[in-house]
Amino acid sequence: MHLSSHTFALAVVLGSIALAFWLAARFPNAGPSKAAYAVLHLLAGFAAIRAIPGLFDAGSSLAIQGRVWFLVFGVALPLLTYTFLTGLWVMRMLHSSLRGPLPK
Repeated sequence: MHLSSHTFALAVVLGSIALAFWLAARFPNAGPSKAAYAVLHLLAGFAAIRAIPGLFDAGSSLAIQGRVWFLVFGVALPLLTYTFLTGLWVMRMLHSSLRGPLPK
């Protein structure tokens, strides 16, 4: 079976989302404890997403066998996973800060 490049990219993104959810569930106490740290992680996640195309361009000149696999699974997947994980951390922090006493 042959996958198109778009289908493969979608599979990598969905895989990184699944990894982020797994990491958040596996390590529930991981992540920032203060809002300022959460914002820093969120900004780092945005920077990671923005860096992927440049890293792919820089990595395209590598003369190693399996260069494409390295770029996808060694660069894109970890950066995407980190970005989605920071989003989960921020949502968890917002949820815990908005949670208050239940109305009577």
